[in-house]
Amino acid sequence: MNRLPYVVGNGALLQELRTMCRNHHLPHALLLHGEPGCGKKTIARWFAMLTLCAHPAAAPCGECRACRLIAEQAHPDVLEAEHSGKRMGFSVETVRKIRKEAAVLPNNGEKRIFCFLDADGMSVQAQNALLKSVEEPPPSACFVFTAQTPGVLLPTLLSRMTVKAVFPVSKGECAEALLRRGYAEQEVQRAVSRYDGNIGKCISFLEDEAVRQATELAAECTHAIAARDEYQMLRCLTAAAADRDRYRQVLLLLDTQIRDAALLTLDGSFDRLGCDRIGAEALSKEMTPTRTAKMHGAILEALTDLDGNVGSVLSATALCAALMRC
Repeated sequence: MNRLPYVVGNGALLQELRTMCRNHHLPHALLLHGEPGCGKKTIARWFAMLTLCAHPAAAPCGECRACRLIAEQAHPDVLEAEHSGKRMGFSVETVRKIRKEAAVLPNNGEKRIFCFLDADGMSVQAQNALLKSVEEPPPSACFVFTAQTPGVLLPTLLSRMTVKAVFPVSKGECAEALLRRGYAEQEVQRAVSRYDGNIGKCISFLEDEAVRQATELAAECTHAIAARDEYQMLRCLTAAAADRDRYRQVLLLLDTQIRDAALLTLDGSFDRLGCDRIGAEALSKEMTPTRTAKMHGAILEALTDLDGNVGSVLSATALCAALMRC
């Protein structure tokens, strides 16, 4: 049975990595960056198969023992660093353990792969602790990072990496991928209408009721802000605030809606990050740089209130008033 990850789009990136493999020039440190849900982790697993596949000429084959073990997350030479802390970063202690492991020879083959997935919250101290290993890696060590943007990592660390962008796919490609996973067509179209070609976000929308609720509330709130309907905005925010985690999700989604609305005032194309194109378009009609900054600041303040244990309903009431003043 073939266990190769189903990677949609990003063909140029995959081909480039295949060419590097065939020429024996695979990077010793690779950063895959892109928006959440665009497939960075899937490509990271694909890269691990490419590196360790028993059939280099056809790598990754998805059928050899190494590829099967990687698909099952059971390969002894592929290690994922554990997250810790509020920011879900990596502790210095974890990094030091990885450094020690990097000096150990592989169990099978020629490489050991150390993955730092979702490295956005990686502290400066942890990055500095890892720097020497990335700068002068053991011949058998390979490091793979995923993050939303390269800027979350120190320039000294970035300069030792091969940095590659991962992009969302078209709506059609996304829908096809979701249908192949067995989702109903009507539900697939609903998910794609919300998140375009971002497969990961669509899957979360399809599988997680909390995500669906947060998505719909953020979309309703966007329309309420565009219409300057304070009652509707307060209704949406207080409904979200009934559950603290859902309220946080709504705030983050609403912030991306504001980002999209601001970008819609500019010329050129961009990747949409929010959950409701029509709402963002309506909101964009009255967006200015000043208003964008104030609205973003109000949401950041609400998120800070949550971290400081301010009551979510009180936070929602204050946010509603702040957004209406913008």
